[in-house]
Amino acid sequence: MERIVNYNEIPFSRGKSVYFRMETDPKLYFTLMYKGYHIVNNIQDTDQSTIYVTGRRQDYLTSNTDEYKLKVTEDMLLSLKKRGITKPKTESFSFDKLFAHQYELPFVLKNENQNGGREKFLIQTEVDYENLVKSCLYLLDREVMFLGYLKTGDSRYQVDYSKYLESNFSVQEYIHTPSEYNTTVRIITTPSYDLLYGSLKYNQVEEYDDRTSMLGMLLHDLYPLSTKSIVSNTLSGGENILLGEDHYTEEERRLLDLHKIDSPAFQNLVQASEDIHHEFHSELGIICGFDYIYDEAKDKWHILEFHSRPMVGDYSRRQGIPYNTHEERLIAEGRVRATAFNKVLQKTR
Repeated sequence: MERIVNYNEIPFSRGKSVYFRMETDPKLYFTLMYKGYHIVNNIQDTDQSTIYVTGRRQDYLTSNTDEYKLKVTEDMLLSLKKRGITKPKTESFSFDKLFAHQYELPFVLKNENQNGGREKFLIQTEVDYENLVKSCLYLLDREVMFLGYLKTGDSRYQVDYSKYLESNFSVQEYIHTPSEYNTTVRIITTPSYDLLYGSLKYNQVEEYDDRTSMLGMLLHDLYPLSTKSIVSNTLSGGENILLGEDHYTEEERRLLDLHKIDSPAFQNLVQASEDIHHEFHSELGIICGFDYIYDEAKDKWHILEFHSRPMVGDYSRRQGIPYNTHEERLIAEGRVRATAFNKVLQKTR
């Protein structure tokens, strides 16, 4: 696990080109300007020596250019596939296929554009399938008013679910992991072939009630799903085991052994993550989080998601850096970017 640096540990420069969008991290942006780096925010002004703090994929995601996002994601998945790592069988959600009962149980209905475990539903039984069909028939071809409460007061959303579901959701095969918990592995890398940190996340398998989202609340109120949660992240109450530590509890060691963390296959996973980040540096930016799931039945790892702006709470707290308030999270994430920036700088001089 790499030590997280402070902003003032970034060395001075004589005009090194850095691609950076200020809104990503204003403090780091102005630190680099003060240190003498040449900041560019136009792709046309970059060259082969440019360090990308902000990835172009992130910029295009912000501007909702779905075609570009899809192309980059497909290229990354293809590159991982050449290294023996594939995504679980996944396809875009279709009302026609749902109503024709063409989805094989069990499967996961997930919003590809939501983080933190939101809007991920395990459809495991025939009852769940029928309730999902009933809910979709109700939602189809009508706009539903969602009333939610935010810190700023009541907030109303008008949602056309006939478009929302088919535009954002996919159907993914359900992967059985090797314990009584929901588990995933998060690996965070730099484009300089450096692993910042890795962790095994695990969470109790509990009744799933996603009332934090518009769709989750509607499904609960219409035809509730009786399925279990598939969420492993710490935002939803899960636990975290940092990889590469000297000492583990008996329970932590058991979970690590069940996932074969010390095997050559897992080392290949780490190496593949570093390779992909290096290959797609200009698209991903200075840090990238890779989420993987271990398929016990097939004895192999699958890629779940890429994150150009991964949460780093476990990494930060382990080094005594607070990560509770919004302001603390911004500072911690900025320092992790600074750490990655220094690693890249060391390899490009």
